Formats: sequence, C-alpha cells, structure tokens
Amino acid sequence: MDMEPCRKVCCFCETWESGGIEAFLSRILEHMDLSRMQVDIVACAMKESIFTQRLQELGVSFYQLSGSTRQIQRNQKMFWERMEREQYDVIHFNLFQGLSLSYVHLAKKAGVPCRIVHSHNTALRKSKTKCLKMMLHRLGRSRYSMDATRLWACSGEAARFLFSPQALQMLPYRFIPNGVELERFAFSPSVREEVRTQLHVENAFVVGHIGRLCQQKNQTFLLDVTRELVVLEPKTVLLLVGAGEDREKLESKVQQLGLSDHVIFYGTTPSPEQLMCAMDVFAFPSLFEGLAIVAVEAQANGLPLVSSQHMPPEAFVTPTAVQLPLEEGAKAWAVKLLESKKQHGDYLQALQSAGFSVEDVAHFIEETYLEGEA
Repeated sequence: MDMEPCRKVCCFCETWESGGIEAFLSRILEHMDLSRMQVDIVACAMKESIFTQRLQELGVSFYQLSGSTRQIQRNQKMFWERMEREQYDVIHFNLFQGLSLSYVHLAKKAGVPCRIVHSHNTALRKSKTKCLKMMLHRLGRSRYSMDATRLWACSGEAARFLFSPQALQMLPYRFIPNGVELERFAFSPSVREEVRTQLHVENAFVVGHIGRLCQQKNQTFLLDVTRELVVLEPKTVLLLVGAGEDREKLESKVQQLGLSDHVIFYGTTPSPEQLMCAMDVFAFPSLFEGLAIVAVEAQANGLPLVSSQHMPPEAFVTPTAVQLPLEEGAKAWAVKLLESKKQHGDYLQALQSAGFSVEDVAHFIEETYLEGEA
C-alpha cells in the first residue's frame, strides 16, 4: 500500500526564541500528526528557546538564515535559495510587521503554492526609529500582503494592522485562536499549595504576570502598581515570570521603590500552569497585543484577569476578565486587583466553546498544511 506523499512545510519567523509566536507554533505542532509532513522552522535569527528541544524530538528541523534580523538583504538571499532548493508545498509566515511580507513575495516568485500569512500583533514597539519603521511597515503591507493565498490573524485588529484593505477585501482573513491545552491549565488546589510553599508566599496576596520583560508588556507600570498595593495589602507579592531585555532596568526600579521583599523575578518556565495555580490574580498591563495567549491560559486556570484596554475583545471569555485603562493610574489598578481576588473558577467549557482548544486549532491547521494548495 502506497504511503501518502510527504508534505513539505516551512514555518517562518523573523526570530526564534521563547516568545508568544514560538509558544503558539510549539503547541500546535505538538498536537499534530507529523508523520505525513516534513516541518522546517526557518528564522532570520535563532536564539535559545525553551521550545526547541521538544520540537526537535518530534522531528522538526531548525534552520537559521544570517543570524541577525538587521541583515535584510542577506536574509532574503538565503531565504530565496532555500525556497528554490526545498520546493515547499506550504509556508506558514508568522509575522508582526509589514516589512517581513517581502518574504511572502519571494515565496510567491519561487512558486510555493500555499502561502499562509499569520498576523500576531497590533503595533510596533516604541523606539527612536519607530516613525521610519512604521513607514516601512505600511509600504510592505500595501505592496506585498496580496501575495498571500491565506490570511490568518489572532484578532480583527491584528488583521487590520498587517494586511492592506485591498488584501482583506480580496481575501477575508480567518480568525485563528491561539489554542490552549485547556485541561493542562485547569486549577489544582494541591499544586497551588505546593508551589506557594516553594516560593515562600503561603500567606501572601500573589499578583501574577507572565510575559517577555520588555517595553510592550509594560512591567515598569506594574511595579508602580505593586508599590500602591503594598500600602493597601502589605503581604502583596508580584510574581514576574519571563525573561527579556528590560530585566536589569526592572530590577533597578525594584531597588529604588524599596520592593525587594515584594517582587519575585522567576525567569522562564516550561510549566506556567503550575505558577498560575499559585497566583491570586493575573495582571496584564500591555501597551499593545495581538491576542496574548497567556491571558487566555490564565482564564483557563480560573484566575481573575485585569488587563489594559489594549487587549482585543476576542481574548475576553470569562466573567472575571476585566479591562482597566492604563490612564486610570497605578492606584486604581491596585484597587481593582485587590477587589478582583476570588477563588479560581472553572471556565474550561466556555473557552472550548469559544474555539480556544489547542486540539481543534491544531486539527484545522494540520488539514490546511496537508491540502497544500491555495
């Protein structure tokens, strides 16, 4: 009996590390039957990631282009050479800005039949060259987004950010929920007790936050909130989970605010669900977000969630998830977090009905990969 032909799939990212896009790809690939396809992850720069080893064990291969996102011409040359050599059936572009759409144009020229462009964000990070980057983003969006054969996005706002109006009119986007292993994130009282003991926060009011330590996630504001919280509840502890370029700056601010006994820098973890069990409330003051899968995971854990106004409506599923504008200030956030504390709820069915089951999302993407055509 003849085997079905092996589909050649490329998942492209600008950078591979331990962020949200990597977590998304890792989850869906782990829940696919990879026996009928060859999956390569290609990135301009490969960094250390908590997801790499597990995917390699599943047979996924990793390929770096130049090693730097700034070497655009070299990256494009190496990408083009790879497209011609490998003859992929499908390329799944996981992007957050318009200039990267130039790779979609190259894939079209190379004859790749199925070119999926997946938007994961809604804005660019603040920088001295942001105005120039926005100009290039808009140029790339208008010139290249119509070279895709499928448009996917984690929210409507993310779709409008990356895809031109003409592209969306010609090819309406599909909402792809960032799938969650719902049962894995279900609340466990025994895990809560164990982890709180390990962290020495048995009697504390634990405010949790998981995310890359960077300007977008706005942890510096969260430290101001923590200072206000300590006044209202002296047993407050902020549990920061993640790594990133802002860690030293945040540690310095902790010292300045006198919060050394109230902030835990945990670093990265392959088991965020265990830490969520130890939290009393989840704080998410991001300046912009595509969807923020960690906020959905927190809801799967039954945690009350207080988010900035910059989260898309698709992310709010449970009745304990609320938005509070950042302009309300640190004191108002402190009051809201303290008011939100309640027992973990059970919202797995609501999240399943909203389409956030990773099994359902992975099944849809697997079928799309196997179809191979536009």
